Amino acid sequence: MEGLTLIHVRPNMTIKRQQMRSARGMHQRQSPEAKPENRIVLDATNMFDAPGPGTIRQADVEALIPDIVKAHQMLKNDKGDIYDQGIPMTGWRDLPIKMTESHLSEIISLAGELGRKIDAYVSLGIGGSYLGIEATFKALTHTCFNQLTREERGGAPEIYFLGQNMDPDFLRDTLDMLRGKRIGINVISKSGTTTETAVAFRIMRRLMEANWGTEADQFILATTDKSHGALRKMAQKRGYRTFVVPDDIGGRFSVLSDVGLVGLAMANINIREFAAGFRNMREIVWENDFWRNPALVHAALRHAAWRAGKKIEVVATNAVSLYGAARWMEQLFPESEGHEGHGMWVSPSLYSEKLHANGQMVQEGERNIMETFLLLQSHDNQMPIPKAHDNLDGLDFLAEREMNMNGLNRMVIDGPAYAHHHGGVPNMTIEIPCRNAFNLGQFYYMMETSVAVSGYLLGHNPFNQPGVEAYKRAMFALIEKPGYEAATQDIKSRLKQKERIRI
Repeated sequence: MEGLTLIHVRPNMTIKRQQMRSARGMHQRQSPEAKPENRIVLDATNMFDAPGPGTIRQADVEALIPDIVKAHQMLKNDKGDIYDQGIPMTGWRDLPIKMTESHLSEIISLAGELGRKIDAYVSLGIGGSYLGIEATFKALTHTCFNQLTREERGGAPEIYFLGQNMDPDFLRDTLDMLRGKRIGINVISKSGTTTETAVAFRIMRRLMEANWGTEADQFILATTDKSHGALRKMAQKRGYRTFVVPDDIGGRFSVLSDVGLVGLAMANINIREFAAGFRNMREIVWENDFWRNPALVHAALRHAAWRAGKKIEVVATNAVSLYGAARWMEQLFPESEGHEGHGMWVSPSLYSEKLHANGQMVQEGERNIMETFLLLQSHDNQMPIPKAHDNLDGLDFLAEREMNMNGLNRMVIDGPAYAHHHGGVPNMTIEIPCRNAFNLGQFYYMMETSVAVSGYLLGHNPFNQPGVEAYKRAMFALIEKPGYEAATQDIKSRLKQKERIRI
Protein backbone atom coordinates (compact mmCIF):
# COMPACT_ATOMS: atom_id res chain seq x y z
CA MET A 1 0.00 0.00 0.00
CA GLU A 2 1.35 3.43 -0.94
CA GLY A 3 1.47 6.36 1.45
CA LEU A 4 -1.40 8.77 1.85
CA THR A 5 -1.93 11.43 -0.81
CA LEU A 6 -4.07 14.41 0.16
CA ILE A 7 -6.70 13.98 -2.56
CA HIS A 8 -9.63 16.45 -2.48
CA VAL A 9 -7.80 18.51 0.19
CA ARG A 10 -6.81 22.10 -0.45
CA PRO A 11 -3.29 23.40 0.27
CA ASN A 12 -2.67 24.33 3.91
CA MET A 13 -2.94 28.11 4.13
CA THR A 14 -1.08 28.23 7.46
CA ILE A 15 1.98 26.83 5.68
CA LYS A 16 1.43 29.27 2.82
CA ARG A 17 1.38 32.13 5.34
CA GLN A 18 4.60 30.93 6.98
CA GLN A 19 6.30 30.76 3.60
CA MET A 20 4.99 34.17 2.54
CA ARG A 21 6.41 35.78 5.69
CA SER A 22 9.85 34.57 4.65
CA ALA A 23 9.44 35.49 0.98
CA ARG A 24 8.31 39.04 1.79
CA GLY A 25 11.11 39.66 4.24
CA MET A 26 8.72 38.34 6.93
CA HIS A 27 8.69 41.45 9.10
CA GLN A 28 7.05 44.06 6.88
CA ARG A 29 5.14 46.83 8.59
CA GLN A 30 1.47 46.44 9.48
CA SER A 31 -0.51 48.65 7.09
CA PRO A 32 -3.08 51.01 8.66
CA GLU A 33 -5.66 49.71 6.19
CA ALA A 34 -5.68 46.37 8.01
CA LYS A 35 -7.01 47.84 11.26
CA PRO A 36 -10.77 47.95 10.49
CA GLU A 37 -10.84 44.32 9.43
CA ASN A 38 -8.94 43.35 12.59
CA ARG A 39 -11.37 44.78 15.12
CA ILE A 40 -11.72 42.73 18.29
CA VAL A 41 -15.31 42.77 19.57
CA LEU A 42 -16.55 42.06 23.10
CA ASP A 43 -20.10 40.65 23.01
CA ALA A 44 -21.66 40.95 26.49
CA THR A 45 -25.22 39.96 25.51
CA ASN A 46 -25.26 36.71 27.47
CA MET A 47 -23.73 38.16 30.62
CA PHE A 48 -27.05 39.61 31.71
CA ASP A 49 -30.23 38.12 33.16
CA ALA A 50 -29.24 34.46 33.23
CA PRO A 51 -31.87 32.57 35.25
CA GLY A 52 -31.23 31.27 38.74
CA PRO A 53 -28.97 32.40 41.60
CA GLY A 54 -26.20 34.91 41.02
CA THR A 55 -27.80 36.59 38.04
CA ILE A 56 -26.15 39.78 36.76
CA ARG A 57 -28.13 42.72 35.44
CA GLN A 58 -26.89 45.57 33.31
CA ALA A 59 -27.67 47.92 36.18
CA ASP A 60 -25.10 46.03 38.31
CA VAL A 61 -22.41 46.87 35.78
CA GLU A 62 -23.52 50.45 35.31
CA ALA A 63 -23.30 50.96 39.08
CA LEU A 64 -19.59 50.14 38.83
CA ILE A 65 -18.83 52.76 36.16
CA PRO A 66 -17.71 55.57 38.54
CA ASP A 67 -15.25 53.24 40.29
CA ILE A 68 -14.06 51.80 36.98
CA VAL A 69 -13.41 55.23 35.48
CA LYS A 70 -11.59 56.31 38.65
CA ALA A 71 -9.43 53.18 38.56
CA HIS A 72 -8.66 53.79 34.90
CA GLN A 73 -7.51 57.33 35.60
CA MET A 74 -5.30 56.12 38.46
CA LEU A 75 -3.74 53.52 36.18
CA LYS A 76 -3.03 56.09 33.47
CA ASN A 77 -1.50 58.45 36.04
CA ASP A 78 0.63 55.84 37.87
CA LYS A 79 -1.34 56.26 41.08
CA GLY A 80 -2.33 53.74 43.75
CA ASP A 81 -0.94 50.40 44.87
CA ILE A 82 1.24 49.58 41.86
CA TYR A 83 4.71 49.18 43.39
CA ASP A 84 6.98 46.16 43.77
CA GLN A 85 10.16 46.80 45.77
CA GLY A 86 9.68 50.53 45.24
CA ILE A 87 9.26 50.31 41.45
CA PRO A 88 5.90 51.19 39.77
CA MET A 89 5.08 48.07 37.74
CA THR A 90 3.27 49.82 34.92
CA GLY A 91 5.99 49.84 32.27
CA TRP A 92 3.85 47.58 30.08
CA ARG A 93 1.27 50.35 29.78
CA ASP A 94 3.37 52.63 27.55
CA LEU A 95 5.65 49.97 26.07
CA PRO A 96 3.73 49.92 22.74
CA ILE A 97 4.63 53.56 22.06
CA LYS A 98 8.14 53.34 23.53
CA MET A 99 9.12 50.32 21.42
CA THR A 100 11.49 51.74 18.81
CA GLU A 101 11.94 50.63 15.23
CA SER A 102 15.69 50.35 15.78
CA HIS A 103 15.19 47.92 18.68
CA LEU A 104 12.77 45.77 16.68
CA SER A 105 15.26 45.76 13.82
CA GLU A 106 18.05 44.65 16.19
CA ILE A 107 15.97 41.67 17.36
CA ILE A 108 14.96 40.75 13.81
CA SER A 109 18.56 40.94 12.64
CA LEU A 110 19.83 38.72 15.45
CA ALA A 111 17.01 36.20 14.91
CA GLY A 112 17.82 36.02 11.21
CA GLU A 113 21.55 35.63 11.84
CA LEU A 114 21.24 32.96 14.54
CA GLY A 115 18.29 31.24 12.90
CA ARG A 116 20.28 30.55 9.72
CA LYS A 117 23.03 28.83 11.73
CA ILE A 118 20.85 26.46 13.76
CA ASP A 119 18.32 23.71 13.19
CA ALA A 120 16.44 24.15 16.48
CA TYR A 121 15.88 26.97 18.95
CA VAL A 122 15.10 26.28 22.61
CA SER A 123 13.43 28.90 24.81
CA LEU A 124 14.10 28.36 28.52
CA GLY A 125 11.68 30.05 30.91
CA ILE A 126 8.71 29.60 33.21
CA GLY A 127 5.49 31.51 33.93
CA GLY A 128 5.57 34.95 32.36
CA SER A 129 8.86 34.10 30.66
CA TYR A 130 7.19 31.23 28.85
CA LEU A 131 3.39 31.29 28.55
CA GLY A 132 3.03 34.41 26.41
CA ILE A 133 5.74 33.26 24.00
CA GLU A 134 4.27 29.79 23.59
CA ALA A 135 0.70 31.11 23.31
CA THR A 136 1.66 33.51 20.53
CA PHE A 137 3.80 30.92 18.75
CA LYS A 138 0.99 28.35 18.77
CA ALA A 139 -1.63 30.91 17.76
CA LEU A 140 0.27 31.95 14.65
CA THR A 141 2.01 28.82 13.38
CA HIS A 142 1.18 25.34 12.13
CA THR A 143 -0.01 22.93 14.84
CA CYS A 144 2.81 20.51 13.92
CA PHE A 145 5.40 23.22 13.21
CA ASN A 146 8.47 21.18 14.10
CA GLN A 147 7.43 18.26 11.89
CA LEU A 148 7.31 20.44 8.77
CA THR A 149 10.26 20.94 6.44
CA ARG A 150 12.33 24.07 6.91
CA GLU A 151 10.88 25.47 3.70
CA GLU A 152 7.34 24.89 4.98
CA ARG A 153 8.28 26.67 8.22
CA GLY A 154 9.26 29.71 6.18
CA GLY A 155 12.96 29.17 6.88
CA ALA A 156 12.58 29.19 10.67
CA PRO A 157 14.33 26.63 12.88
CA GLU A 158 12.32 24.19 14.97
CA ILE A 159 11.04 25.76 18.20
CA TYR A 160 11.07 24.05 21.61
CA PHE A 161 10.34 25.11 25.19
CA LEU A 162 12.10 23.90 28.35
CA GLY A 163 12.52 25.14 31.91
CA GLN A 164 8.77 25.47 32.52
CA ASN A 165 8.49 22.38 34.73
CA MET A 166 10.60 19.88 36.67
CA ASP A 167 9.51 16.71 34.86
CA PRO A 168 12.69 14.77 33.95
CA ASP A 169 10.87 12.66 31.35
CA PHE A 170 9.66 15.77 29.50
CA LEU A 171 13.16 17.22 29.38
CA ARG A 172 14.74 13.91 28.37
CA ASP A 173 12.16 13.37 25.60
CA THR A 174 12.83 16.86 24.27
CA LEU A 175 16.55 16.09 24.11
CA ASP A 176 15.73 13.19 21.77
CA MET A 177 14.11 15.72 19.41
CA LEU A 178 17.31 17.81 19.51
CA ARG A 179 19.73 14.94 18.90
CA GLY A 180 21.91 15.49 15.86
CA LYS A 181 20.83 19.10 15.39
CA ARG A 182 22.61 22.41 15.66
CA ILE A 183 20.85 24.28 18.46
CA GLY A 184 20.62 27.74 19.93
CA ILE A 185 19.07 28.59 23.28
CA ASN A 186 17.68 31.66 25.02
CA VAL A 187 17.58 31.46 28.83
CA ILE A 188 15.01 33.92 30.19
CA SER A 189 15.30 34.77 33.87
CA LYS A 190 15.61 38.13 35.58
CA SER A 191 17.68 36.75 38.46
CA GLY A 192 19.17 33.68 36.83
CA THR A 193 18.25 31.66 39.92
CA THR A 194 14.68 30.58 39.07
CA THR A 195 15.00 26.89 39.90
CA GLU A 196 13.10 25.26 37.04
CA THR A 197 14.77 27.39 34.37
CA ALA A 198 18.22 27.33 35.98
CA VAL A 199 18.23 23.51 36.18
CA ALA A 200 17.25 23.20 32.50
CA PHE A 201 19.93 25.75 31.57
CA ARG A 202 22.61 23.81 33.47
CA ILE A 203 21.74 20.66 31.53
CA MET A 204 21.57 22.39 28.15
CA ARG A 205 24.76 24.38 28.70
CA ARG A 206 26.71 21.26 29.69
CA LEU A 207 25.48 19.44 26.58
CA MET A 208 26.36 22.31 24.28
CA GLU A 209 29.81 22.81 25.80
CA ALA A 210 30.51 19.05 25.63
CA ASN A 211 29.70 19.13 21.91
CA TRP A 212 31.17 22.45 20.79
CA GLY A 213 33.39 23.74 23.59
CA THR A 214 33.70 27.50 23.86
CA GLU A 215 32.06 27.86 20.44
CA ALA A 216 28.77 27.07 22.21
CA ASP A 217 28.79 30.54 23.80
CA GLN A 218 27.84 32.20 20.51
CA PHE A 219 24.68 30.09 20.36
CA ILE A 220 23.49 31.04 23.86
CA LEU A 221 21.33 34.11 24.45
CA ALA A 222 20.48 35.45 27.90
CA THR A 223 17.42 37.60 28.58
CA THR A 224 17.91 38.91 32.09
CA ASP A 225 18.31 41.94 34.37
CA LYS A 226 20.06 44.86 32.71
CA SER A 227 22.84 45.06 35.31
CA HIS A 228 22.44 42.62 38.22
CA GLY A 229 21.92 38.95 38.99
CA ALA A 230 23.60 35.59 38.49
CA LEU A 231 22.66 35.27 34.82
CA ARG A 232 23.89 38.77 34.00
CA LYS A 233 27.25 37.95 35.62
CA MET A 234 27.53 34.68 33.70
CA ALA A 235 26.60 36.37 30.42
CA GLN A 236 29.28 39.02 30.93
CA LYS A 237 31.88 36.39 31.82
CA ARG A 238 31.07 34.11 28.87
CA GLY A 239 30.22 36.76 26.30
CA TYR A 240 26.62 35.67 25.70
CA ARG A 241 24.52 38.05 23.67
CA THR A 242 21.93 39.57 25.98
CA PHE A 243 18.48 41.13 26.06
CA VAL A 244 16.78 42.83 28.99
CA VAL A 245 13.96 41.88 31.35
CA PRO A 246 12.54 45.33 32.24
CA ASP A 247 12.54 46.38 35.90
CA ASP A 248 9.04 47.87 35.67
CA ILE A 249 7.22 45.06 33.82
CA GLY A 250 6.14 41.87 35.57
CA GLY A 251 6.58 38.55 33.80
CA ARG A 252 2.93 38.00 32.93
CA PHE A 253 2.84 41.46 31.28
CA SER A 254 6.13 41.03 29.41
CA VAL A 255 5.33 39.40 26.06
CA LEU A 256 5.89 42.64 24.09
CA SER A 257 9.26 43.18 25.77
CA ASP A 258 12.51 41.40 24.87
CA VAL A 259 11.20 38.48 26.93
CA GLY A 260 8.73 37.60 24.18
CA LEU A 261 10.02 39.30 21.05
CA VAL A 262 13.28 37.38 20.61
CA GLY A 263 11.65 33.95 20.49
CA LEU A 264 8.77 35.16 18.32
CA ALA A 265 11.17 36.68 15.80
CA MET A 266 13.07 33.39 15.77
CA ALA A 267 9.84 31.67 14.70
CA ASN A 268 9.42 34.16 11.82
CA ILE A 269 6.48 35.86 13.52
CA ASN A 270 6.03 39.46 12.42
CA ILE A 271 6.97 41.33 15.58
CA ARG A 272 6.42 44.72 13.93
CA GLU A 273 2.82 43.72 13.29
CA PHE A 274 2.64 42.37 16.85
CA ALA A 275 3.78 45.71 18.30
CA ALA A 276 1.34 47.54 16.02
CA GLY A 277 -1.52 45.53 17.52
CA PHE A 278 -0.47 46.57 21.02
CA ARG A 279 -0.34 50.21 19.93
CA ASN A 280 -3.73 50.05 18.28
CA MET A 281 -5.45 48.57 21.35
CA ARG A 282 -3.67 51.09 23.58
CA GLU A 283 -5.36 53.86 21.59
CA ILE A 284 -8.73 52.13 21.99
CA VAL A 285 -8.49 51.48 25.75
CA TRP A 286 -7.14 54.98 26.45
CA GLU A 287 -10.76 56.02 25.80
CA ASN A 288 -12.56 57.31 28.93
CA ASP A 289 -16.08 56.57 27.61
CA PHE A 290 -16.91 53.33 29.46
CA TRP A 291 -19.13 51.71 26.80
CA ARG A 292 -16.56 52.40 24.08
CA ASN A 293 -13.68 50.85 26.01
CA PRO A 294 -13.64 47.00 25.79
CA ALA A 295 -11.02 46.61 28.53
CA LEU A 296 -13.09 48.58 31.04
CA VAL A 297 -16.29 46.74 30.13
CA HIS A 298 -14.45 43.42 30.42
CA ALA A 299 -13.14 44.33 33.89
CA ALA A 300 -16.60 45.47 35.02
CA LEU A 301 -18.34 42.31 33.77
CA ARG A 302 -15.90 40.04 35.58
CA HIS A 303 -16.06 42.12 38.77
CA ALA A 304 -19.86 42.08 38.74
CA ALA A 305 -19.76 38.31 38.25
CA TRP A 306 -17.35 37.89 41.17
CA ARG A 307 -19.57 40.00 43.41
CA ALA A 308 -22.52 37.82 42.35
CA GLY A 309 -20.72 34.71 43.67
CA LYS A 310 -18.94 33.45 40.56
CA LYS A 311 -15.70 31.79 41.65
CA ILE A 312 -14.65 30.04 38.43
CA GLU A 313 -14.20 31.54 34.97
CA VAL A 314 -14.20 28.96 32.19
CA VAL A 315 -12.23 30.47 29.29
CA ALA A 316 -13.23 28.38 26.30
CA THR A 317 -12.12 28.61 22.68
CA ASN A 318 -13.16 26.88 19.48
CA ALA A 319 -9.62 27.09 18.07
CA VAL A 320 -6.71 24.85 19.03
CA SER A 321 -4.50 27.77 18.01
CA LEU A 322 -6.03 29.99 20.73
CA TYR A 323 -5.92 27.44 23.55
CA GLY A 324 -2.49 28.78 24.51
CA ALA A 325 -4.01 32.26 24.84
CA ALA A 326 -6.55 30.82 27.29
CA ARG A 327 -3.65 29.30 29.24
CA TRP A 328 -1.93 32.70 29.26
CA MET A 329 -5.11 34.14 30.82
CA GLU A 330 -4.94 31.33 33.39
CA GLN A 331 -1.79 32.97 34.73
CA LEU A 332 -2.58 36.62 34.11
CA PHE A 333 -5.83 36.81 36.06
CA PRO A 334 -5.34 34.44 39.04
CA GLU A 335 -1.81 35.66 39.76
CA SER A 336 -2.96 39.29 39.56
CA GLU A 337 -6.29 38.88 41.39
CA GLY A 338 -5.63 36.07 43.85
CA HIS A 339 -4.94 38.19 46.92
CA GLU A 340 -6.63 38.28 50.32
CA GLY A 341 -9.30 35.74 49.42
CA HIS A 342 -10.28 37.54 46.21
CA GLY A 343 -10.42 36.60 42.55
CA MET A 344 -11.77 33.91 40.24
CA TRP A 345 -10.06 30.71 39.21
CA VAL A 346 -9.54 30.58 35.43
CA SER A 347 -10.12 27.22 33.77
CA PRO A 348 -8.95 27.04 30.10
CA SER A 349 -11.06 24.82 27.86
CA LEU A 350 -11.07 23.71 24.24
CA TYR A 351 -14.59 23.32 22.86
CA SER A 352 -16.08 21.06 21.72
CA GLU A 353 -13.59 18.64 23.32
CA LYS A 354 -14.29 19.81 26.87
CA LEU A 355 -18.05 19.85 26.26
CA HIS A 356 -17.79 16.05 26.29
CA ALA A 357 -15.71 16.17 29.47
CA ASN A 358 -17.12 18.82 31.79
CA GLY A 359 -20.04 20.28 29.84
CA GLN A 360 -22.46 18.63 32.27
CA MET A 361 -20.93 20.56 35.18
CA VAL A 362 -21.11 23.85 33.31
CA GLN A 363 -24.71 23.26 32.28
CA GLU A 364 -26.17 21.93 35.52
CA GLY A 365 -23.54 22.08 38.27
CA GLU A 366 -23.17 24.62 41.06
CA ARG A 367 -23.92 28.12 39.77
CA ASN A 368 -20.53 29.54 40.76
CA ILE A 369 -19.31 29.66 37.14
CA MET A 370 -19.07 32.34 34.48
CA GLU A 371 -17.79 31.74 30.98
CA THR A 372 -15.65 33.67 28.52
CA PHE A 373 -15.46 32.47 24.93
CA LEU A 374 -12.47 33.24 22.70
CA LEU A 375 -14.09 32.96 19.29
CA LEU A 376 -11.83 32.73 16.26
CA GLN A 377 -14.08 33.98 13.49
CA SER A 378 -11.95 33.06 10.50
CA HIS A 379 -9.62 30.06 10.41
CA ASP A 380 -6.75 29.82 7.96
CA ASN A 381 -8.25 26.82 6.20
CA GLN A 382 -11.66 25.89 4.79
CA MET A 383 -12.61 22.23 5.34
CA PRO A 384 -15.69 21.09 3.37
CA ILE A 385 -17.75 18.18 4.73
CA PRO A 386 -18.18 15.53 2.01
CA LYS A 387 -21.23 13.39 1.33
CA ALA A 388 -20.96 9.69 2.20
CA HIS A 389 -22.27 6.88 0.00
CA ASP A 390 -24.11 5.25 2.91
CA ASN A 391 -24.96 8.24 5.19
CA LEU A 392 -24.89 5.93 8.21
CA ASP A 393 -23.97 8.83 10.50
CA GLY A 394 -26.90 10.88 9.21
CA LEU A 395 -24.72 13.87 8.38
CA ASP A 396 -25.30 14.16 4.65
CA PHE A 397 -27.59 17.12 5.37
CA LEU A 398 -24.47 19.15 6.26
CA ALA A 399 -22.93 18.54 2.85
CA GLU A 400 -26.26 19.19 1.12
CA ARG A 401 -26.48 22.57 2.86
CA GLU A 402 -22.82 23.26 2.04
CA MET A 403 -22.01 23.50 5.73
CA ASN A 404 -18.25 23.10 6.23
CA MET A 405 -16.25 22.44 9.40
CA ASN A 406 -15.74 26.17 9.78
CA GLY A 407 -19.46 26.89 10.09
CA LEU A 408 -19.92 23.88 12.34
CA ASN A 409 -17.08 25.05 14.57
CA ARG A 410 -18.75 28.45 14.99
CA MET A 411 -21.74 26.63 16.50
CA VAL A 412 -19.33 25.14 19.07
CA ILE A 413 -19.40 28.62 20.62
CA ASP A 414 -22.89 29.85 19.71
CA GLY A 415 -24.63 26.67 20.91
CA PRO A 416 -23.02 26.52 24.37
CA ALA A 417 -23.35 30.30 24.77
CA TYR A 418 -27.12 29.99 24.37
CA ALA A 419 -27.54 26.75 26.35
CA HIS A 420 -25.27 27.73 29.24
CA HIS A 421 -26.88 31.17 29.60
CA HIS A 422 -30.30 29.52 29.86
CA GLY A 423 -28.76 27.11 32.38
CA GLY A 424 -27.77 30.01 34.61
CA VAL A 425 -24.18 30.62 33.47
CA PRO A 426 -23.50 34.23 32.41
CA ASN A 427 -21.08 34.36 29.50
CA MET A 428 -19.38 36.78 27.14
CA THR A 429 -17.59 36.32 23.84
CA ILE A 430 -14.37 37.95 22.69
CA GLU A 431 -14.43 37.82 18.90
CA ILE A 432 -10.96 37.58 17.34
CA PRO A 433 -11.24 38.10 13.57
CA CYS A 434 -8.37 35.90 12.37
CA ARG A 435 -4.93 34.50 13.18
CA ASN A 436 -2.37 37.27 12.86
CA ALA A 437 0.19 38.96 15.11
CA PHE A 438 -1.73 42.25 15.06
CA ASN A 439 -4.79 40.64 16.66
CA LEU A 440 -2.76 38.81 19.29
CA GLY A 441 -1.10 42.09 20.25
CA GLN A 442 -4.51 43.74 20.56
CA PHE A 443 -5.89 40.90 22.66
CA TYR A 444 -2.97 40.87 25.11
CA TYR A 445 -3.08 44.63 25.73
CA MET A 446 -6.84 44.54 26.27
CA MET A 447 -6.50 41.76 28.86
CA GLU A 448 -3.54 43.43 30.62
CA THR A 449 -5.52 46.66 31.00
CA SER A 450 -8.58 44.79 32.22
CA VAL A 451 -6.71 42.90 34.94
CA ALA A 452 -4.88 46.04 36.08
CA VAL A 453 -8.24 47.83 36.55
CA SER A 454 -9.53 44.71 38.32
CA GLY A 455 -6.78 45.04 40.91
CA TYR A 456 -7.91 48.57 41.75
CA LEU A 457 -11.52 47.36 42.10
CA LEU A 458 -10.48 44.53 44.43
CA GLY A 459 -8.32 46.90 46.48
CA HIS A 460 -4.92 45.29 46.09
CA ASN A 461 -1.77 45.41 43.97
CA PRO A 462 -2.29 43.40 40.75
CA PHE A 463 1.40 43.58 39.83
CA ASN A 464 2.99 41.53 42.61
CA GLN A 465 2.53 37.94 43.72
CA PRO A 466 3.76 37.44 47.29
CA GLY A 467 1.89 34.14 47.61
CA VAL A 468 4.01 32.57 44.86
CA GLU A 469 7.04 32.79 47.12
CA ALA A 470 5.51 30.41 49.70
CA TYR A 471 5.94 27.29 47.58
CA LYS A 472 9.50 28.34 46.72
CA ARG A 473 10.46 28.72 50.37
CA ALA A 474 9.00 25.31 51.22
CA MET A 475 10.68 23.64 48.24
CA PHE A 476 14.06 25.24 48.99
CA ALA A 477 13.79 24.13 52.62
CA LEU A 478 12.96 20.55 51.63
CA ILE A 479 15.91 20.30 49.24
CA GLU A 480 18.09 21.86 51.99
CA LYS A 481 19.24 24.84 49.94
CA PRO A 482 21.99 26.76 51.77
CA GLY A 483 20.52 29.70 53.65
CA TYR A 484 17.28 27.86 54.43
CA GLU A 485 18.57 25.79 57.35
CA ALA A 486 16.08 27.17 59.89
CA ALA A 487 13.16 26.65 57.52
CA THR A 488 14.38 23.13 56.75
CA GLN A 489 14.44 22.23 60.43
CA ASP A 490 11.02 23.81 61.04
CA ILE A 491 9.28 22.10 58.11
CA LYS A 492 10.82 18.70 58.80
CA SER A 493 9.78 19.01 62.44
CA ARG A 494 6.23 19.87 61.46
CA LEU A 495 6.08 17.01 58.96
CA LYS A 496 7.23 14.52 61.62
CA GLN A 497 4.34 15.60 63.84
CA LYS A 498 1.78 14.90 61.12
CA GLU A 499 0.08 11.57 61.19
CA ARG A 500 0.62 10.05 57.75
CA ILE A 501 -2.55 8.65 56.22
CA ARG A 502 -1.66 6.40 53.32
CA ILE A 503 -4.18 3.96 51.95
